[in-house]
Amino acid sequence: MEHKHLTYKQKTIIYFAIAFVAYTTVFLIFANFGDISTLVLYLAPLLIFAIIMAIIGYTSDKLWAVMDILSKFVNDAEKGAPNYDTVKFPDTVSGETGNKIISLYKQLENSKLEIIKEKDRNRQMKQEMTNNIAHELKTPVTSIRGYLETLLGDKPLDDERRHYFLERSYQQTLRLSNLINDVSIINKVEESSELFPKEELNVRQIAQEAIDELADATAEKNIAVTNDIRPDININGNHSLMYSIFRNLIENVVSYAGENISIGMESHREDKEFYYFRFYDTGCGVDEQYITRLFDRFLRLDTGRSRKNGGTGLGLSIVKHAVLFHQGSIVAKNSPQGGLEFYFSFKKNDNNQ
Repeated sequence: MEHKHLTYKQKTIIYFAIAFVAYTTVFLIFANFGDISTLVLYLAPLLIFAIIMAIIGYTSDKLWAVMDILSKFVNDAEKGAPNYDTVKFPDTVSGETGNKIISLYKQLENSKLEIIKEKDRNRQMKQEMTNNIAHELKTPVTSIRGYLETLLGDKPLDDERRHYFLERSYQQTLRLSNLINDVSIINKVEESSELFPKEELNVRQIAQEAIDELADATAEKNIAVTNDIRPDININGNHSLMYSIFRNLIENVVSYAGENISIGMESHREDKEFYYFRFYDTGCGVDEQYITRLFDRFLRLDTGRSRKNGGTGLGLSIVKHAVLFHQGSIVAKNSPQGGLEFYFSFKKNDNNQ
């Protein structure tokens, strides 16, 4: 048989009844012996206790109701099925306290659910990235294996063919190296950003480093590059990550924007907290449906061209992470005049604010 739960008020009444019976028993015992003084001694506390309990019972009826509601809610919560809709406290101070207790419990439960959801999202993201990495590794590894099998085969090869297969194998190993490096950067920024040292950096100078490093690639596509970033902008940041921003943006243009175009970068404004920059090209732009996804990992708008150009699909994702590392933000959009524009910011040093 199921045990019936006693309310706090019922328990109090039972305790009072037990005490009343005990005192009454004592009263009868001493009454039979005629010891009046002892009788009065025991009767007085009985009367005081009865009066106090009567006052408490009269003034705290709603308190018992609050306790009963809380007790039922706790029992339901322990069973994993708390029902918030049935929790209605009286409009009293104790009722307000009860509402606060339930509200705190609900907040804790919501926080637990958010933590679980966040863990699930991270798990899915890691699983997706693992699958993407495996997919990206498959092509170069298969290619290298095929080239080496040809080189090691029984069929004789002339020097030109041998050199061709060695060259192709080398290009695929570079692709593997780039992929591993890009994945390492993203994971490091996400999980151990404190490992990136910071120093005083001149933004224009670092942008120019990337321009000079990629001068041959831009010249091959007849791409003119202009650096209009102010020379007096210095921030506290990481050299490698900031360099990767400009390098990946330029490489993205070289790989996908076309030939006989131009690239420009400028520091177009600032406020008390941030410097704001614009990077743009006059190329072909991208389909509008992909604008909000440009920073997604392994996004390929043109799979054939991406693979041909050796891209890892992580360049713009690295750009976003590097900008976030410098406490800024970045957005992309198609320019009305053609081409793609990136607007991003870097947080100022404290002494510059």
